Amino acid sequence: MRAVETVLRRHAEDGDRPLVEVTAEDGTAVVHSYREITRAARALGDRLDPGRRHRVGILCGDTAEAVVAELALLALRVTGCPVPPGASARTAAALLADASAVLADARGLALLAAWADRRVLPEGCPVVPVDLASLTDAAPGAYRVPDDDRDWICKILPASAGRAGRVGIRAHAVGAHLDALRAELPAGAFARCAVTVPLGALAHQVAATPMALADGGCLLLPPRGIPATALPDWTATVRPTALAVTPPAATALIGAARTARREGRPVPAALFGTPGVPLLWCGTEVPHPLLRECEGLGLPVYAGYGLAGNTGAVSWNTPAARRSGTAGRLLSHVRAEIGPDGELLVSGKGLAVSLGSDDPADGWLHTGVRAAIDADGFVHLVRPDPARRAGEPLTPEIGRLLYSLVRSLRADCVVAFDGTADGSLDQLAAGARANGTGHIVGHVPDAHRAADTRARLTAAGLAPWAEVRHAGLHDLGRAPAPVDLALLDCRPDLTLPALTALEGRMRPGTIVLALGSAPTGPYLDRVRDGADYLSMPLPVAAGVEVSIRLTPAAAHRPAPRPVPGPDTPTPQSSGE
Repeated sequence: MRAVETVLRRHAEDGDRPLVEVTAEDGTAVVHSYREITRAARALGDRLDPGRRHRVGILCGDTAEAVVAELALLALRVTGCPVPPGASARTAAALLADASAVLADARGLALLAAWADRRVLPEGCPVVPVDLASLTDAAPGAYRVPDDDRDWICKILPASAGRAGRVGIRAHAVGAHLDALRAELPAGAFARCAVTVPLGALAHQVAATPMALADGGCLLLPPRGIPATALPDWTATVRPTALAVTPPAATALIGAARTARREGRPVPAALFGTPGVPLLWCGTEVPHPLLRECEGLGLPVYAGYGLAGNTGAVSWNTPAARRSGTAGRLLSHVRAEIGPDGELLVSGKGLAVSLGSDDPADGWLHTGVRAAIDADGFVHLVRPDPARRAGEPLTPEIGRLLYSLVRSLRADCVVAFDGTADGSLDQLAAGARANGTGHIVGHVPDAHRAADTRARLTAAGLAPWAEVRHAGLHDLGRAPAPVDLALLDCRPDLTLPALTALEGRMRPGTIVLALGSAPTGPYLDRVRDGADYLSMPLPVAAGVEVSIRLTPAAAHRPAPRPVPGPDTPTPQSSGE
């Protein structure tokens, strides 16, 4: 935290340097200076009873008041317990169980009123309102940063997967984390940090907000409730130097970048109002297909891997040192080992400490994630293949998507290829049964999987709605027509051949889903060229390419161009 406090000592009384810039719903911007914010923080700290400064809860939205609360506790060397965005009353109560006071802005006060009968706060815990205007008027003087360099638990957060209860992050750990990140990032990268991830989220608590302060920068707060689709319009107005990329944000930026290219406009100016691309960063929740597409459009993204409720990042993939398909290279403050069972174990001065008694005796944080570390320090997470080989369970997100599409389309004919043994056919058939109409045909090249799928559908009472064919790729040309919905859940090199085989059975409006990272470059070229399909990636689970057929399959249309590829599979004998 030394870098943050150095800036605060230097600029706390700077009335011309913006610290928070808030965009209102009408597009106007309200700018709050370092002097205004820090003096309000001084006034807020003075309102806290010295006897009630052990642990203080923070219940604020994405507001300037949230920054005031953070700086007030920093100056007092008090432990803050920020309630993360979207937390339930039960989660808030667990985090605030031993809070001696709670700081709340207007949003926080509204939440506490809604939770009035849930006993969220400890008995006798006072609520201190945080209102920037009144605090600024009452400010007794300049912000004061203690001269000592003592360490203390500065934040308490929900524990990560490897631990139960809560974890505490020490100030020196946050400092080590910031030093490691700053060594990987361009100088001054967070001079104007656009807040597209809530201020109460871990990424802002231990990374983005401190990074912006360390750079002497400004936090840019968007209009309340801004949809992801409007993000490029906002960023073009506020001209950020750093921007967190979530899956919806990545999709919006990709769409805006494509439009700018088609219209001959420079992508950076169109999306960010700047001559160059700002520092774009994300976590592992953004699927690799979206990251690859961003990079192809000239939008390189720093992708980090962190532990939820523990630290902002353990490893980074940067444009200068990227290894696609990995979680990046370990940061300098992190040590990692692979346990006997393949589990990723991490340690280092930048990680959180358990507040309970469940710290592992070996000194390592057990992440619960299987991984491998190569000779260059890149972390390879061992996860199920995003294309999901047959027999692997269907993710709940994909299952809900398939069921919902069948229900909403009232599809008469659904064709699935190759992935029907992992549960996708069950969800499609369940949607048809709920509609009371429709028929699902699954093409499964493997005889054993075809038999297993039939047995499972029969046991679930779904057999009347689904037919399982022991059939290969070339049999797709004999699928029922017209196809309303097609599911391609196969090897990456088979997605385009499967699409080509089915095109003669499609109609305008047919929806095609290609799951996971399966779509290859030629497949994406085919569905995204704008001639026959309207197509876009959907950030669900490992990613879905959704394509809508625009043109009829007319005899006079030229045949799809041949695509070199492997031999397509033929039905395999069961050996019976």
